Amino acid sequence: MSIISLQLDTETMFDRRLLKGKVALVTGSTSGIGLRSAEHLARAGCGLVILNGRSESSGQKALAELRELVPEGNFELVIANYLRPEGLDRLFGVAEQRGGLDILVHPALPEVEAKLGPFMDSDAEEWSAMVDGLYLSFVHCCHRAARQMITKGGGAIISIASDAAKLATPGEAVNGGALAANVMFCRAVALELARHNVRVNAVTPSITRGTGNYDKMMSKEFSRRLFQKAEARARLGVAHAENVAPMVVFLASSLASHITGQAVSVNGGISAA
Repeated sequence: MSIISLQLDTETMFDRRLLKGKVALVTGSTSGIGLRSAEHLARAGCGLVILNGRSESSGQKALAELRELVPEGNFELVIANYLRPEGLDRLFGVAEQRGGLDILVHPALPEVEAKLGPFMDSDAEEWSAMVDGLYLSFVHCCHRAARQMITKGGGAIISIASDAAKLATPGEAVNGGALAANVMFCRAVALELARHNVRVNAVTPSITRGTGNYDKMMSKEFSRRLFQKAEARARLGVAHAENVAPMVVFLASSLASHITGQAVSVNGGISAA
């Protein structure tokens, strides 16, 4: 079986008129898919891309990297924990001060390190952290972002979830359930917000290289075996973070003006979920 390898020309992929003047917020954007999404949103012409993280050092490193990669971009870093009310207040307060959001991108990140393994070996503390990070955090961010978008006359909200929301996988019972809730919320709230011209979609990667989660999962025996089996099914090759980000830009743009309530997989052909 041959594997297709697609090299992305990130510098010329998007016309800067595509998202000209838009204000975007990418939560959890100091690494991985969030960071690459912020990069591509800036390349597509966003007037401002707000970065977010909890670590000042990681945030400053990401900010410096993006300013070097996209010197014409306009980036602002907000250090805030969106899992806490005061963090939400700060994060979305800054967005409102900058004119209000047109685009929200929210990578689903667990509050604790993801631990793939048998459900009966897990505990309630882990479950709560998974639900908070993978589902409820998106609900809270969506509620705040949608208010600003309605005021502006429309916008686009993109959840970066996972194919674990669609395919039952041993060892992913709790996080898969939380991600499925995330995706169903996208679909239902998309129908409610359509009358305000606010679109809500999800991008559901599978195994994605170039992310901290990938490195952590490959360092543990149970998850490494799980990932290696899935990687062998990636008919187009295993996706990297930069392969997922262009779908985020597409869904954020007017090119997707009639697409809402959808969950689009970017998984290299691992499955047709």
